[in-house]
Amino acid sequence: MPLDRVLARLRQRITPTRRAAFLACFIAGYLIHLFAFTNIIPNSDGLSRVFDPQQMTVSGRWFLHYASFLNDFTQMPALIGFFSMVFLSLTAAGVVTALNLHSRALSAFAGVLMAAFPCLGYTFLYMFTASAYCLAILLAVLAVCLVKKGGWLRTLGGVVLLALAMGIYQAYAAVAVALSLLVVLRACLHARTTLKGTAWLGFRLAGFLAVGAALYYGILQIFLAVKDLELLDYLGMSDAGSGYPIAQLPGLILSAYKQVFVFFFWPNGSNSFTTPLLAGLDLLALALAAACFLAIVFRRALWREPWRLVGALVLAALLPLAVGFAQIIAPFSDATPIMKYAYVLAYMAVLLAADLGLSFLPRPRGGMAVSGALALCLAGVILYSANINNLLYTAADQAHRATLSYATRLLTRIESCPGYTGEEEVLIIGSFPTDRIYADIESYALVDHYSVPRDTVAPLNKHIYYYLNDWLNVPIAEPEEETMISVSQSEEFQAMPLYPADGSVQMLDGRVVVKIQEEYTPKSDYELAYENRR
Repeated sequence: MPLDRVLARLRQRITPTRRAAFLACFIAGYLIHLFAFTNIIPNSDGLSRVFDPQQMTVSGRWFLHYASFLNDFTQMPALIGFFSMVFLSLTAAGVVTALNLHSRALSAFAGVLMAAFPCLGYTFLYMFTASAYCLAILLAVLAVCLVKKGGWLRTLGGVVLLALAMGIYQAYAAVAVALSLLVVLRACLHARTTLKGTAWLGFRLAGFLAVGAALYYGILQIFLAVKDLELLDYLGMSDAGSGYPIAQLPGLILSAYKQVFVFFFWPNGSNSFTTPLLAGLDLLALALAAACFLAIVFRRALWREPWRLVGALVLAALLPLAVGFAQIIAPFSDATPIMKYAYVLAYMAVLLAADLGLSFLPRPRGGMAVSGALALCLAGVILYSANINNLLYTAADQAHRATLSYATRLLTRIESCPGYTGEEEVLIIGSFPTDRIYADIESYALVDHYSVPRDTVAPLNKHIYYYLNDWLNVPIAEPEEETMISVSQSEEFQAMPLYPADGSVQMLDGRVVVKIQEEYTPKSDYELAYENRR
């Protein structure tokens, strides 16, 4: 068959709603995140990841290495940005397919919301893993789409895709959980579904999630055994090997609900970038979704089939738990912004309610008023989110410039030290003093997080050496841990003043020693294990 005919048939299978979601996500995503795709903005993790094979089995991410090969394990923002947006745009089309949205406008809004969601900006600060993480989101959505279609072969494929998604990053299981819940919620509200069919759909999706998670865990145990590794003491990963804390589950569920509430409705909350403006927009979106839901209830007389109304209400109540499922997956630590991308599906729930309910509102004014208010509300959320993404890029870039300024001045002092030839071992003891390079800009507080520092991207002693070697191309090797400890405990070091005072950079026993802090902070067991990860 000629290629043109193949492409024509493929194009016919792409529905207008899928096309709208894909194009809207791709175009909006590129424009919103253009700064990240055209600049290199390192954070503390990224300093050592100019090139990194992503062997993260010790963090439970056994598939991350394989998912990162497209960019040759090198930080290349333009290429990684392109792959990321392709994967995310396909994800948007997948979400529209899973929810069976009929409106092209609402499908386009879905794509833009998924591209603009601020948690994605935090993901792009970890550019070395961004395309792999977007691939994980895509795999989680495709898994739900396959299982929804039915058939044992598709269900098996969905189980494998979910395991692979979790093998890239475990938190993205929440995407599959939340989308599965919305799929069943739509079935409850749709007139053509039956109780038996909806129950079987829910059972099949729940089973797929459980088996997919079990497959992920089983493969992880195989990787750990073959490589003779143990999980790192990071975000409670090492505790995960000792079993799940069932007794803490009620508290974890409450914490998940609380985090979702704070994220959307509580200004200046922890790990949130919500202001009164965004909280107001979110409340308006919730009210409009409720109006559409009530229109469905009364126009379709859902009370005549109580299972539909009860099922819809129960699933709506469970939605915050579903989008916040990362807290259940990671019971030993609070979810970080990068782990909260599934929260965007709360907006997909609003779009789903609108897609099903707008046509049932009183005409002509009721439907037009709600449609207009919803469009303005979502446009406001998108513009706000675009601002947040670029604010965090700006804050992170300024922290990088502050680090660059401090590091170059420090290098000047090292190279001007009497007796320095470039062959000596250089001991920089202490991390950069944050009070000297702190960006006291009020708006940066909105995106304040350890991945978006307001002072330096080199917060620990080891990061200074990463920065000098991998970013400034200055071949100053990091000394052995024992050397750093012994020199920092010597009387000569104790007598030195703090940098930048005269005498803070000296030649001691054939080594150049720089005193930034009074004491050296030894590396933690986690840091030592991480450096030997594979």
